Amino acid sequence: MKKLNVVYIGPQSFPLGGATTKRRRYMIDYLNSQNIQSHYLVTDFKQRGGQKNPIEGHYGLCDYLNIIPLAESLQLFRFWRIGKRKLKEWHQNGQQNCIIFATILSLFEWPFYIYARKLGYKIVFDQVETSYLQNGNVPLFAKLNIWISERLTHHAFKNSAGFVISKALWIENKKIYPQRKLCLLPNSTPVLRRKERKSFNNPIRLLYSGTYAPKDGVEYLIDGVIEAHEKGCSCELFLLGKGNSKDMKILERYKEKEYIHYIGFVSDEKLKSFLLDSDILCMTRINSRFANYGFPFKLSEYLATGNVVLSTNVSDVCDYVENLKSAYIVPPKDSHAIAETILRIINNPQEAMKVAEGGLEAMLQNFSIEKVGQTFVNFLRNL
Repeated sequence: MKKLNVVYIGPQSFPLGGATTKRRRYMIDYLNSQNIQSHYLVTDFKQRGGQKNPIEGHYGLCDYLNIIPLAESLQLFRFWRIGKRKLKEWHQNGQQNCIIFATILSLFEWPFYIYARKLGYKIVFDQVETSYLQNGNVPLFAKLNIWISERLTHHAFKNSAGFVISKALWIENKKIYPQRKLCLLPNSTPVLRRKERKSFNNPIRLLYSGTYAPKDGVEYLIDGVIEAHEKGCSCELFLLGKGNSKDMKILERYKEKEYIHYIGFVSDEKLKSFLLDSDILCMTRINSRFANYGFPFKLSEYLATGNVVLSTNVSDVCDYVENLKSAYIVPPKDSHAIAETILRIINNPQEAMKVAEGGLEAMLQNFSIEKVGQTFVNFLRNL
């Protein structure tokens, strides 16, 4: 069997970054543990908050290079030349060379895709979304850019393999590209729990972390917390993360509520502390195309804490967790159901602790770095 050599390329910062960066970094953690060489070419310098990644460096066995500053200074030919040089340098004769692109192939990345095929890389896409035009409220110029990029991606998909994050993406791909090799690859996460939870905080602490677009259903969560509070529940809601200015206006309606706290964006370490110190971790996406074709990274991360998870029933959520066994599942866009669930949790702490333990077991069974990493490596080896 050929030795595996993996190259990641795409618009996600590395090694620090958001959900997709973590999805990739955890797979590189597994590659490092298996002594498999990997590389990362960053083509978009989207730094996360105040955390700054070096332009180049090493993350275990993975060496990485960020070339987007060249594009930002309009040195486009140098951007492509250096990027291609790296792809050639990283390609190893006699090995199973795989290059993994993100969901959509941008105009900037098209030359790299063509060159990688020429060098003999196995082309793979890590698809966590369907059409980005479905997200709505996209400016005209950005919409045109997405449209062109998606046409390029459609062509590239015909000559590639792919990881997909949900059954809906699997079905869509098999319908459009019936010969395409696919692997259903959920998110992975390390175990985050420090110790077994024996009791709740008083007041009980709920946490939401993420963005604030309508798809995220944050307004229903907040309304549910308000209803629970008005029914006598001693609770606090902490809101982490951020969205665009239009989406953040939702918080103006609740700024008078002293038990609702908007914290904003925090570092990975502070996020981990918030996750572990909270009692109920909330994922409240609505039943949208985005929700059902993607899969919430925060769900696997929440379960890894061993704390209670409250989730809406979207995408493949109920394929991995079961209501009252490993999470509390509520219908999307139902603030009353959220309120009733909060009250049930607070009035039945023993049941809640048992459900939380079941959630950690579900994470170990479905989302552990070792389990997902083995699926990842086996797929690449057999292309």
